[in-house]
Amino acid sequence: MFVNFQKLPEESRIWVYGAQDIISSENQELISDKIFAFLSNWSHHGKPLTSSFTFIKNRFLIIGLDESKNPTGGCSMDTLQNLISDLDNKFKLNFYERMNVFVLNQDEINCIHASKLNHFPEINLKTLFYNLNIFKKGDMKDWIIPIEMGWCKRFLK
Repeated sequence: MFVNFQKLPEESRIWVYGAQDIISSENQELISDKIFAFLSNWSHHGKPLTSSFTFIKNRFLIIGLDESKNPTGGCSMDTLQNLISDLDNKFKLNFYERMNVFVLNQDEINCIHASKLNHFPEINLKTLFYNLNIFKKGDMKDWIIPIEMGWCKRFLK
């Protein structure tokens, strides 16, 4: 069952997908149609899943699920991941490149492979990045953190 993303409780489980390049408004519309249709009918063992999605900064796709109503499991998760994978391939979003770091640089988001962080002298341990390793909607309040607090700090030497 699809609901407005803002109506999902803060404890809702989320999946964050970062696109290597900006997602155009035209592509966001096409992707939204597919995700809306999917989430409107998404279920686990015949029980509807209360879920939603949103795009943030034309770069991030976030899927949310209110597990307090009905939890999800293997088969329903597989169907979601299959959809995201299909969208990823169709629109060339590179959602599954987990080594991408989304650096906030002068109000602009730059997608940089972690192994190349050292190639940018303006990037240091204090540089802010979007931490995609969050699991609850409420975590989005603090998902922009300094590199020194994130998984990618080991790539800055």
